[in-house]
Amino acid sequence: MKFLGKFLLLAACVAAAQSPQTTQPAAPAAAATNTDLTQLAAIVKQQFGDTFTIPAKFSPPYITADFDTDGVEDIAIVADSKDPLPDSFAFKYEVADPYHAYFGFGNPKITSTFSTDPGHTHHLLVIFGSGKESWHAATPKAKFVLINVPFDTFEVGRMLVSKKKPPIFVIKTLESQIMDSALWWEAKKKRWRWEPGNTLQ
Repeated sequence: MKFLGKFLLLAACVAAAQSPQTTQPAAPAAAATNTDLTQLAAIVKQQFGDTFTIPAKFSPPYITADFDTDGVEDIAIVADSKDPLPDSFAFKYEVADPYHAYFGFGNPKITSTFSTDPGHTHHLLVIFGSGKESWHAATPKAKFVLINVPFDTFEVGRMLVSKKKPPIFVIKTLESQIMDSALWWEAKKKRWRWEPGNTLQ
């Protein structure tokens, strides 16, 4: 028994030593304050309209990073809306479905009508920042509503997409006990991409 205990301790030490250590950008606090949520709700209303609401008790409700690699901070916000398409014209945002596009069905006018798991009905609102005010700017660089992406929580991740370029920031989406996935902005093709598991550092 003593030998087994020492062996298990040694194995744990070796595993810890071999675990890759990566530096991740700082994420927002696990629980946003009421002031944060009030300000966030005001930004969502200003940039996306009244049909979007921030779900209660979703933590964290947003993450920030430079998702389009232009040196300006961007934001991704969790929000709900029964019909995100109509206001896209008035508020000048693009609706995209990178999840179904991965499987060959990328038209959000069609995929927005697909029935979804009631537990995975949240959208991701992404604002590409502009200038010194970044994502707080009254007129951002670009705005997106990403629909049908399955996730329970999300966080900032990093991914290497080219051996000749440094890792980019991605939106790491997580489904409890199922899988993780990555959402990232493909700058050359000006589109969002989704890819399942084993892609994150």
